[in-house]
Amino acid sequence: MSAAPSALRRAEQALEIPRARLLAAVLAACATLGSAFALAAVSAYLVTRAWTMPPVLDLTVAVVAVRALGVSRGVFRWVERMLTHDVALRGVVALRTNLFTALAARTDDALSRLRRGDLLSRLGDDAQELGDHVIKALVPAAVAVVMGVAVLTTFAALSPPAALAMLAALVLASVLGPLAAHRAARLSELAVLTTRSGVSAQTLEILDDATSLRLEGRLDGALDLLQERQAAHDAAIDRAALPAAIAAATVPLSMILAVSGALLAGADLWSSGAASAGQIGILLLLPLSSFEAATALPAAASQRARSRAAAERLSELVGPGPQATAPDRAPAGGPGPADGVPTLRAVGLTAGWSPEAPRVRELDLELPPGARLAVVGPSGCGKSTLLATLAGLLAPLAGRVELSGQDIAGLAAAEVRAGVTLFAEDAHVFATTVRENLKVVRGGLGEEEIRAALAIVGLRDWVETLPHGIDTVLGPDGTTVSGGERRRLLLARAVVRGGPVLLLDEPTEHLDTARGDALLGSLLTPGDSSVVPADSTVVVVTHRVEAIPDGTPILRLQEHQ
Repeated sequence: MSAAPSALRRAEQALEIPRARLLAAVLAACATLGSAFALAAVSAYLVTRAWTMPPVLDLTVAVVAVRALGVSRGVFRWVERMLTHDVALRGVVALRTNLFTALAARTDDALSRLRRGDLLSRLGDDAQELGDHVIKALVPAAVAVVMGVAVLTTFAALSPPAALAMLAALVLASVLGPLAAHRAARLSELAVLTTRSGVSAQTLEILDDATSLRLEGRLDGALDLLQERQAAHDAAIDRAALPAAIAAATVPLSMILAVSGALLAGADLWSSGAASAGQIGILLLLPLSSFEAATALPAAASQRARSRAAAERLSELVGPGPQATAPDRAPAGGPGPADGVPTLRAVGLTAGWSPEAPRVRELDLELPPGARLAVVGPSGCGKSTLLATLAGLLAPLAGRVELSGQDIAGLAAAEVRAGVTLFAEDAHVFATTVRENLKVVRGGLGEEEIRAALAIVGLRDWVETLPHGIDTVLGPDGTTVSGGERRRLLLARAVVRGGPVLLLDEPTEHLDTARGDALLGSLLTPGDSSVVPADSTVVVVTHRVEAIPDGTPILRLQEHQ
């Protein structure tokens, strides 16, 4: 049985890099370094040949070649940068798309255990690190192989002994340097992940609790601990200094070895008269420009170490592999949830974020098409947890959730999303226009539909007061709107999203009592005046028990049920 692919390998696959584009980038980079290498060879020939004072016309081709190669190097460099960055940016877009898809399919509490800053860092910085992996690791490594073959072939044609010396030098530069750089980068990365986090945590603790620490007489101890953690961080950085120094020294040492071998070979050729002055000049000066590709390898190895660490962090985020995501197939037989309005049923459902502390136990619930249900209970009793489980976003601890008689654990994620839509109380408001904040749930939404949805949730007058109406840009996460306006904007998303089953978590919170109660009544009362179609199933979590319309079924959850 073959071993499972590493985290870095899985990340490379998630980048979805087109091989043709990557090959074009590598060829452009090879053309760039090939022009530089040829320029050095022609320049060396021109200098040494001119020393013999031949007729000027004998140098014409070499002069023109020098000019052409000088210009072509810049042109190829521009092409290489454009192609390489195009591949990297496309890869980052594909990676982030795959990351969000994998995160949406997770049904455990892994994301809830992450701080928002850590999540943003992984989706932002770590994803970008893997984009740099293409530019600074994959392409340079491939170019180094191609250029190494070209350099050795050229030297073999001039002098086999010089080619052997160059082979030894290239092996030294291409193996020892990258290994040392990789080691230094791994040590530095370890320091960043462990010791620096300890320093940051201790610093924040002192800044946040300085007064209480001083009153309790623990401030000096906390400062001593901070100093110890800073010393450990500095020591970890210092441990990476030696391999970093070795990596930096390998290319100059390799160049000395190659030049020495070329000098010995050139002296032998000169003494035997087996080569012209131009050939000797090429042999002696060409080693100085033969290591440009190898020079990038230590940086490539360092980048690979950083990319590997980033891939491991992303792997922790999205899960170990396919088992972390919902299957993409639906079981054969029986009507799918897209066939009309489905029946949502919970059978012996036990739900919670931890098996040790379930919030909902052994719940049996059936919601036929058009049903209305209010879920009430004290804070922390599991109302939001229940909605997440019914929506298929959290795996049941026991029992099952069915959609049209099918266990949602066996349905494709797209089918579940088409049948059940959850609008959480902490859903994100994007830093874009009101229009785009609604179109995020349905891209083809027209202006009339947007205005109608805003009117239904009572935001028509508010939108008219905005400087640019529905094209007014909102602040990050709705910071420029009130809590009530934010909730109604999220509810407007639910209205335009539609869907057979809507699960709404505290949609009337932050609204004034009159408006909130009226909106709750509209949600839970089927009819022409309802916010949602009469045949849609609606489940609303609310704390306003007194505002629930008469006759509406109520599910009461108890704390520590």
